[in-house]
Amino acid sequence: MPGRRSLFLHVGLPHCGSSALQDWAGTNRALLAAQGLVWPDTDDCGLMAARHRWLVSALRHGPDGRLPAVLAQAEGDVLISAEGLTLHFHDFAPEHLAWFRDVTAGWDVRLILMTRDLSGWQRSMWKQCMINPPEEGMDFALDLDMADFAARPRVQKLTDLKGLRRDLAAGFGARDLIELSSLDNWMPKLARLIDIDATGATVPERRHESIADSVVPAVLRINALGARGGPRDALLALMQHTLDTRNDTLHELARRHGARLDAGAEALAALLDELEADSRAEPTTAWLFQAMAEQLQRRRQEDPT
Repeated sequence: MPGRRSLFLHVGLPHCGSSALQDWAGTNRALLAAQGLVWPDTDDCGLMAARHRWLVSALRHGPDGRLPAVLAQAEGDVLISAEGLTLHFHDFAPEHLAWFRDVTAGWDVRLILMTRDLSGWQRSMWKQCMINPPEEGMDFALDLDMADFAARPRVQKLTDLKGLRRDLAAGFGARDLIELSSLDNWMPKLARLIDIDATGATVPERRHESIADSVVPAVLRINALGARGGPRDALLALMQHTLDTRNDTLHELARRHGARLDAGAEALAALLDELEADSRAEPTTAWLFQAMAEQLQRRRQEDPT
């Protein structure tokens, strides 16, 4: 009688190596499959790392047939990854978690939780949340300062690692929970855990880095403008065109809003003048708004239509 198969479920935390893990698994999908590990089809995430958002959606909004189909078709173990499984865990209805446990009955659910020093994680997460698009039901991000962000109930639950480990294990009916530090050389440990010989595996280039601390005041000002109905996403897209950061979210905003920058150039230029004037007590922030205005002007000169 064959042994029980394993469902390796990488649940986050967000900003703890998730993009690197997802890029590695997606890039080496054939190598994993040859060794009996399935990396199921992912969602189209634009320029961001492809992940299994569909499972997060099923647990948030109601089950669908994808997880049962993946498990039924798999001939070996399965690896699924979505950091939203921790970010939204406390949003999941009990009946949806019960559905997950029913579907995975007969499988060894093995949770992979990647963490780091909590103060560093809070700061990294704060900076990411201020550039994330607004999302219904999320109770943080955008124009909060660091102290207010850290005090939010959702952040408190994610930083209570003892309670989070307990809740995740119970909610997903896990056999065990393996914790890896994203600050360590975690890739060999992951390969051993999922029983993969990673010899010859491709290691994708690192990406999705946090925005620089020096950029934060400008982002907070842009978000405050957005809260009043201003063109937040277009300004953040222009910031990406100006700074060429390695942040996936800003890359995606730049891709989506490139045409809007040109169509609304005059209005954006006027707003940038106001933002620069309001930031004169913060020279770095004022310089950034000036640089964004110059970038916008270059775009208009290159494409005067």
